[in-house]
Amino acid sequence: MAEDKIRVLLVDDHTLFRSGIRSLLQSYACFEVVGEAGDGREGIRLAGQLRPDVVLLDNNMPGLSGREAARLLLEEAPETRVLMLTVSEDADDLIETLRAGACGYLLKNIQAETLVSAIKTAAQGESVVSPQMMGKLLSGVRGSPGRPASGGLPPAPAAPPRNA
Repeated sequence: MAEDKIRVLLVDDHTLFRSGIRSLLQSYACFEVVGEAGDGREGIRLAGQLRPDVVLLDNNMPGLSGREAARLLLEEAPETRVLMLTVSEDADDLIETLRAGACGYLLKNIQAETLVSAIKTAAQGESVVSPQMMGKLLSGVRGSPGRPASGGLPPAPAAPPRNA
């Protein structure tokens, strides 16, 4: 993909926000915004049709949440990488989004350069989580006071026995 443009689909219910992200990404030669959707259902339809490399998906949209849209979108276009781009700093939103198959969780208050880097990272098949959310993710995995040790995540597989 080094010579190809990274094809991006924007899914957010705020038109002005989508316009700003589109303008930002169009200023980089490595990106092509292939479509925009104002809700999750339209985003799922467009992802199936356009087959973008990366979908930037808002979590809080009317009708269908971003978490549910991510799950359905990845059923429709499993090769697509989903990055949640949201204002929600809720640990449950983070964990459920990752469970749904998203490769990343970013807060909308990030710097433009951070977003650009995160999209490139996702397109390369890697995962990315906003630094502010990493502590919440680790707490969910490790457990915190009043919360089960796995935060509801499935247990890690047992390590295979070592032959000495």
